Amino acid sequence: MRQTIDALPRFTILIHAIGGDFARQQPPTRRPVAEGRMGTESIAAGPVHWDWLFQPPDARSVGAADDPGAVNVAPPASAVATLWTWATDPIPELDHRPARWKDRITTPALRLADHRERYLDFEGDIGAGRGSVRQLATGRYEVQRQTATCFEARLRWTRSATEDSTTGMRHGRDADARVVIRFSRSGGDAPEPHHAWTATLFTERDT
Repeated sequence: MRQTIDALPRFTILIHAIGGDFARQQPPTRRPVAEGRMGTESIAAGPVHWDWLFQPPDARSVGAADDPGAVNVAPPASAVATLWTWATDPIPELDHRPARWKDRITTPALRLADHRERYLDFEGDIGAGRGSVRQLATGRYEVQRQTATCFEARLRWTRSATEDSTTGMRHGRDADARVVIRFSRSGGDAPEPHHAWTATLFTERDT
């Protein structure tokens, strides 16, 4: 049985326009980039990117029911809830209804350090010359898969910045449009911040 929407964890997508002093703290060591692969410094590196924020699910919604090996994508840093966060470049395909997507949408993503829970609802200047954020969409999600190298969620949109945006981001008669986001990566045992992942968006009928 599926949970009621209000019992599900929240997600928010923020449009982040960076400021003059914005800089990501890189990890102390960098692995060499394989030939033909994108380095982390080139992901979401433009003047605007999107931040995908996910409230960690509680024990009632952790992992897939048929995945006994499911583990947290990141351990809690403290007793205070934090948001699992990835950054991507803006995805223009989301201006179209999912029914018009020709293929799955795949884009490089960067796993960021967990963000504070206030960013689920925050809009405005984030201070220290780092720029400003505004909300593109928000809602609830259902975990489909959750391991150290894969986080997959079915998105249930409840609000979007514009009524004319993608069907998956609209409310009311289009609320049943099921869009799934999958963040995945290869290799390693721990989801370290600033590691390159891949984000894949698709409609549930493609699964």
